[in-house]
Amino acid sequence: MQKINIKDGPKIEDYKAYGSLFNLVNEFLETTKQSVADLKGCTIWMINSTATGGGVAEMLPSQIRIMRSLGVKIEWMVIEASDELFFTLTKRIHNAIHGSGDGIFTDEDRAIFEQVNAQNAERAVAAISDGDLVVIHDPQPMPLAAMIAKKRNVKLVWRCHIGLEEQNETTQGVWSFLSSYFDSYDHFVFSLTTYVPEELKEKTAIITPAIDPLSHKNRTLHTDKCISILLQAGIVNGREPLLFGFYDHQARRVMPDGTFNTVNHNSKLDLIYRPTVTEISRWDRLKGFKELMNAFIMMKRENEAAGDRSSIPYKRIKAARLVLGGPDPAYVADDPEGEEVLNELIEQYRSIDPELQEDIAILLLPLDNPKENALIVNALQRFSNIIVQNSIQEGFGLTATEAMWKQRPVLVSGAAGLRFQVQHNINGKINEDPTDISSLANILKTMINSPKERDKWGFNGQIRVIGNFTLFNQISSWLSVLSKIR
Repeated sequence: MQKINIKDGPKIEDYKAYGSLFNLVNEFLETTKQSVADLKGCTIWMINSTATGGGVAEMLPSQIRIMRSLGVKIEWMVIEASDELFFTLTKRIHNAIHGSGDGIFTDEDRAIFEQVNAQNAERAVAAISDGDLVVIHDPQPMPLAAMIAKKRNVKLVWRCHIGLEEQNETTQGVWSFLSSYFDSYDHFVFSLTTYVPEELKEKTAIITPAIDPLSHKNRTLHTDKCISILLQAGIVNGREPLLFGFYDHQARRVMPDGTFNTVNHNSKLDLIYRPTVTEISRWDRLKGFKELMNAFIMMKRENEAAGDRSSIPYKRIKAARLVLGGPDPAYVADDPEGEEVLNELIEQYRSIDPELQEDIAILLLPLDNPKENALIVNALQRFSNIIVQNSIQEGFGLTATEAMWKQRPVLVSGAAGLRFQVQHNINGKINEDPTDISSLANILKTMINSPKERDKWGFNGQIRVIGNFTLFNQISSWLSVLSKIR
């Protein structure tokens, strides 16, 4: 078990300095006063499985920093594991909660699950005191609750960030496996009501995930800064970065033969000059990368076959680039399938025509420096005309939230968390079935050739995020829930 230090970052006054956030922050400060007072004298412990990669690790630092500024005592710990069988198991659990896999878990699986958590329990108990509040995130550390409760008189909350709206045999199997840990918890938190297992509904609160508008991934980047970041990361070239040097580890691109090299080694990506469609997520089959690539290829081929070569719509599609970005799997300890999924995408990419290969970039983004990674994602999103989240299943989908905050139009699937955020034809487009390649290709074509509509969708998207999906909405909900169960 490792305790994570939180670095300095934006303060309340920094958020209030933004006119779009001013009223939101003032309301937050007023409405949380009583909850903060009720939490005096105890420490809140956030426990999850990794300090880098994924939405939980991204959200916690900002939440903790702001809560501390209000006078709340809060700490963050991460479980440690070296057993690959543990992460293989927890990935199967993750997939099963999304309805993927067979949902069958054995006594041997339970032994692996509990053994790793038992190895972390002693340090957790040593840090936690009677009267504290412990929030355990997602399945990986779930068995810890019973182990902590044996030694400490605390309130325990399980926060599940994933789910599936319509239950099936697979989800029933995984919830049956996890149900033996339910009694150890006093309360539960899910992202959407439809994700909550029936037996937990009376003890569950709903808190939607949210973004930090001033984090490195979301803060404003002007054109010169965006280009500088892309230069430093090796995504664009042609000159030396002006103020700061190249990043130690730069982005790499899949080459036509499936190897990795510098982004512009084989052909120039030129994304700052071209209409760009981007999806950035974990390498996960549920993110719909494969289907998006197929739709982009279909759009390109149909444009060549039937487009008027003198028309602007034809030229836009002809010039368009697709960027599929994700982290180096070596840096994401709790995602053993990442490299396997990436290799599947590479094989798909190797099979397409050389001319189309030039229009598609599979980028492996370095994650050794979280700040640099966040800035790269920020710059890529800001230089994209359309941000896609084509998830087959999605717990919530903060990549869409991030894009809307940046006034980028979004194209998302009908996965529950995405459909909850995006309003069709108001702040983006929803393609209900992410596996419907023809429909996805047609919507991409429409969006690329609708620049005025894209401006409107982007503007409306930021307004929706401010009203619903910033860390202030999220922290306010957390403080209310925790103060009531203390």
